[in-house]
Amino acid sequence: MKVNLWPAILLCAALPAMAAQRAAPQVCAPYTNAITLDFKTLMPPPLYNTRLNVQGIRNLFREHTDAQTLFALQGATTVKPVRGGYCIYITRIEAEFGWKRMDVYVANDFKRDTCEYRAILDHENQHVGINNAALKEFAPRMRLALEKILADQQPVFSPDGQAGTDAALEAVQDRMVGYLDQFQSLTAQRNAPLDSQNNYGETAKLCSNWDGEAPPAGRR
Repeated sequence: MKVNLWPAILLCAALPAMAAQRAAPQVCAPYTNAITLDFKTLMPPPLYNTRLNVQGIRNLFREHTDAQTLFALQGATTVKPVRGGYCIYITRIEAEFGWKRMDVYVANDFKRDTCEYRAILDHENQHVGINNAALKEFAPRMRLALEKILADQQPVFSPDGQAGTDAALEAVQDRMVGYLDQFQSLTAQRNAPLDSQNNYGETAKLCSNWDGEAPPAGRR
């Protein structure tokens, strides 16, 4: 099982805007309205790939289920001109958290409807189940963390309105990194027993034709 963390969709923040935020926050009035949050959990169905052989899969990655994690933020802001620059207020955040895609690879060395194919497919589907269960459990925690961050959000002062907008959104993104690390650790921890040598050994005992040769008559 492999988990990839994909970066959020954000504009690049400018360092001058960050410095300005620290230097002159007092010129911006506090928030008067709560930031609206639209939080979506992404759980697309897995994509099954049987086009590669065992070596081809190994060339891609060691494991056979590739779950690509996505956390993306897009925001709407209000920019108010003040003396010396602008005050930026986030008004809305659209967040997506979950799987960008989940690819399940079953080597074409094993024909469909054979014991070996079914054993591999069952193993990989267990990874899918583990990943989706972890996502369902963790998504509310991600949303709650983001809600708390937005409730604590302060206006951003910047001499440049666009750079200040970028900085405000990047600051929210940066504060979520630790929670993404927790999710990565959770999925890795829960998948590890399934990929242990002991479990591989038990799976191997289910079938007798792992070398790909034609099975004896009457056996599959």
